Amino acid sequence: MSTVSVIVEQSNHAVMLAEWLKNIRFVQNVTISVDKTASGNASAIQQALDAIQSKRLFSEIIDPVAYQKQMRDEWS
Repeated sequence: MSTVSVIVEQSNHAVMLAEWLKNIRFVQNVTISVDKTASGNASAIQQALDAIQSKRLFSEIIDPVAYQKQMRDEWS
């Protein structure tokens, strides 16, 4: 008997891979162990969005067009 170990970044990918492996005739057992929560880019972006969602960013801007022109003006 031989053992193969595979590391994937996201737990849902591990589940998909395990289901695929279970359908192979000579595979006897598939075990999934999760070491830590996934911390990929999507998770980090979602956490950042959740953190700023409650704050009213840019609420002090009255005229968005004037604000953008001011931000783009390199000579002011």
